Amino acid sequence: MSPPLPRSITGPKLKAFEGDIESVQFKKLLGPDDDEQSHSQIPHSRVFRVTIEGKTFALKIFNFFSLEEIRPDAFGKEHLLKDNVVRHQLDPFYAECRAFGLLVEKKRDDELAVRCHGYVFLSETLERRLERDFGIRDWNRKAEDEGSQLRAIVKDYIQWRSLRHRKTFEVMRKKLEELNKLGIYNMDIREANYLGGRLFDFSIAITFPHLSLWPKLWSVEQILNEKENDLACFDSMVKRVRKKEESERVILPPTEGQKSWPVTRSQKSKALSAGI
Repeated sequence: MSPPLPRSITGPKLKAFEGDIESVQFKKLLGPDDDEQSHSQIPHSRVFRVTIEGKTFALKIFNFFSLEEIRPDAFGKEHLLKDNVVRHQLDPFYAECRAFGLLVEKKRDDELAVRCHGYVFLSETLERRLERDFGIRDWNRKAEDEGSQLRAIVKDYIQWRSLRHRKTFEVMRKKLEELNKLGIYNMDIREANYLGGRLFDFSIAITFPHLSLWPKLWSVEQILNEKENDLACFDSMVKRVRKKEESERVILPPTEGQKSWPVTRSQKSKALSAGI
């Protein structure tokens, strides 16, 4: 049985997936998890809808990153940044392992994010299948990564494509507050990181203990700003969404015996096509 990861630093760890990963069937490439990055930036991962032993999951497969690509600017305090800690806290795969490791440990992954079933390493056979079926060859490997297996995390597949489905923003914000109280700061709160009201991407998450919350590196004000980032970004997201929803509302002219009522443009299109 593979050990929980990351192994060599203190803090939460994610257990290995217990299913038969070799039986995986790749059904659909859902896309990179960080779709707002520019073309010059390397996506953290690719996400697939898969079946494993007959059950549907989301499989998030991570790219490789060198220490230089993930090392933060410490402004004269670089000597405090140990390579081992940088690797296992800031590499997107390990960042997500730590966040979901704590959520699973507290049995709150399904409540505050999406249910996580553990990490897996993909064999060379599975990597060749990805190349054959999807044309994916580049996983940003460096010389130091040659021979390393692809790393992935298995999660529940979220069928809802909308931002919040039936969840209210008030409920979503409360869950984010609870997440922060656990010591997990997502650091990427935006519309594209929610499906059906659930957070699903934690590849740049800060999970305590973490370099970004270390007083030897950062001022109290800087650390406080990091901790307040999630809720501030959430409130900004809600304002954007509500402004967009309001701009899309139109007034349908009343039919005989009816009053006019506000609807969205998509609802208007459906109503007109139905002859209402």
